[in-house]
Amino acid sequence: MPSAKQTISNEDYCIFTLGKFYIRRGDSVISENSSRSKRMWEVFRYLLSNRGRALFPEAILEDIWPEKDYSDPNTVMRALMFRLRQALERGNEEESLASNIIFKQGVYRWEDKVSCWIDIDAFETLTEQAGTLREKDPDCAVGFYQQAIDLYRGEYMPESSFSEWVVPIRSYYRNLFLNNVYALADLLKKKHAYKDIIRLCEQAISVEYYEEKIHIRLLEALISEGQNTRVRAHYSEVTSAFYREMGIKPSIALKDLYRQAGLEAGSFELDLSVIQEGLKDKQVSNGAYLCDAELFRYFYKLERLRVERSGKSVLLCLLTITDPGYRIPPQERLKEVMNHLREAIMDSLRKGDLVTRWNEAQFLLLLPGLNREQAQNVMDRIEERFLKDYPLYELSFRKKVETLLPLETDAYYV
Repeated sequence: MPSAKQTISNEDYCIFTLGKFYIRRGDSVISENSSRSKRMWEVFRYLLSNRGRALFPEAILEDIWPEKDYSDPNTVMRALMFRLRQALERGNEEESLASNIIFKQGVYRWEDKVSCWIDIDAFETLTEQAGTLREKDPDCAVGFYQQAIDLYRGEYMPESSFSEWVVPIRSYYRNLFLNNVYALADLLKKKHAYKDIIRLCEQAISVEYYEEKIHIRLLEALISEGQNTRVRAHYSEVTSAFYREMGIKPSIALKDLYRQAGLEAGSFELDLSVIQEGLKDKQVSNGAYLCDAELFRYFYKLERLRVERSGKSVLLCLLTITDPGYRIPPQERLKEVMNHLREAIMDSLRKGDLVTRWNEAQFLLLLPGLNREQAQNVMDRIEERFLKDYPLYELSFRKKVETLLPLETDAYYV
């Protein structure tokens, strides 16, 4: 069966935009992801996303950084483009992607002078091929749909998450992905290929967890396979997550599927292994557990009781972002900073450690089984990782470590 990647050689440029942006040629990645190069790669992502359009320098800067007022946009763009071309060339200019960025008659334009494979182009081509064959050759359409779905590894240009210009493009590819999932599920259902539907839905849920229709398709397939234990476990997991994260209660469609499986809320289970299956949380990662502040309070109290019995240490750690005057930074800047800090925290902690976003500018961590020196080392590791990937400008990173407070002073924290 034809594949989107069969025609790619080691000499071809490959541009990935879904789930993560990067440019690869053979085994080499030529795009960078550091704060030093952030602005020029944002320009590249914008030009790539607007292929075929004539783009004035002032329009580019206005779309990417609308909050800034540039007195001389032409000079700013020339400086950014000079650095971008240097990064893209890295060899013979005739064969570099820099040749695709044309400046003529006062406007920038992307032209395909040097060929490159782009995941969104393959994604759209495979989708179109699948739709064309859906009625006359459904088996072949299944293959094309699956190849297209495999290319979608997450939202379009996630590195530009805080840019408004990318929102409609991201929404387009997300909807295309979801339509592909539903179309493929329908084709597989006609073949009674429920195991394939289960695998498909699990794949889709890994990148679009909060899309209820995917969960409905998964539960339907599980019921058809007679996997009522998994129906109970997944229903409990997804309804809890939807309510916790978005305040949404189970829909009528989800409740109907639950009842269809003979698992009404009033029934009971005598098999402890089944109960344990239902208690599992498939969303818990292999690392630390990120929870809301109320759940963190509960775990804090539970750990305090354990300390009373076991005498083992538990450390409470506070991470804070402020401006130099100990004030809360501007909200737009703070949102981006806290997202990067959360990633550094989650990448640095162990399984069983607890994390919560305590307020808009602070994270609280609960670290069982460590002494103060070990906890301080953890804080230093988080700070080092965070500042390496996201240098702070005109902001301060503050950290504090304490053992759990005596019982009579618990109210100070909780």
